[in-house]
Amino acid sequence: MAALLTSCPAESTDFINLFLNKDRVAPKLVEYDFLDNELCVLTFDERVEITDASCDGKKVYYSSSKARMVNLTLSEPLKAGEGITLFFSVMDSSENSSRFALKLTGINLNQAEMLITEVSVKGTKENPDRIELTATEPGSSLGYVIQDGVIGYEKYAYHLPDIELRKNDIIVIYWDRCESLPSTLYRDGEKTYYLYANSPETLIGTNGAIVLYNHTNGNGKIEDALLYNTRDAENNDGYGNLASEMSAKYLIEIGQWSGETFKSDQITSSRVAARYYPYEDNNCDSDFYITAARNSTFGYPNTNIIYEP
Repeated sequence: MAALLTSCPAESTDFINLFLNKDRVAPKLVEYDFLDNELCVLTFDERVEITDASCDGKKVYYSSSKARMVNLTLSEPLKAGEGITLFFSVMDSSENSSRFALKLTGINLNQAEMLITEVSVKGTKENPDRIELTATEPGSSLGYVIQDGVIGYEKYAYHLPDIELRKNDIIVIYWDRCESLPSTLYRDGEKTYYLYANSPETLIGTNGAIVLYNHTNGNGKIEDALLYNTRDAENNDGYGNLASEMSAKYLIEIGQWSGETFKSDQITSSRVAARYYPYEDNNCDSDFYITAARNSTFGYPNTNIIYEP
């Protein structure tokens, strides 16, 4: 029968598979998450069982029961920033199998909480593209990733180094160009840290998204986002470009943005997007305002001095 099946035309094979009620489609991994640096939760499009799993330097434990959601557990948790490749195979009830390789990175379990508090997206040499982050709760910045779009639609992603932050400490990230910068600014018992992302391109301009992930394992977890476009943007459902459209739809779907985008028509190199102080995060355009000309405050708390046309 096997020889007959392999020699049949596709239409005949499909007919025989249908007659035998035989599933010939390999299981697909839908999503995964990595919890507490040792538990990998895998979700498939059908019920599967894990048939083997391994990674360098650690044992991997798993159950042989069939389910759409299955777990792999490392023998010891990863350290923050430590990376491994996890190999595993699964089989469905029709004995179709798939093999996968996942790259996992240890999550920082002592992360600060941070918000995007100021963004320049129409930079010049004198006022380059920058992103300001402010710590709203203390901890480390290790594991944070700032991107110009959601995963899969970003042009560039910058992984923050390990900086121990106190509440109200600030990080200013120069995106694509960097003049001579101090590494640290001390201000009334608090600190501002200056970093250089070294992006090969500028930020996306006046139609885009700035997205802050606190890790990027699996689908990643978004800590904060700014979604912006101009009023006259026509392409891609009014978002201006594909990356902006797909970022917007995903952010709205997961509840990281609601309502209208922040309107960026009046942004210039000296008028930037800033979060109202004291900082709140309602995941909507009213969190932000456009500063008056030459009233950006990168490295300092925002002043709420608003541009008035």
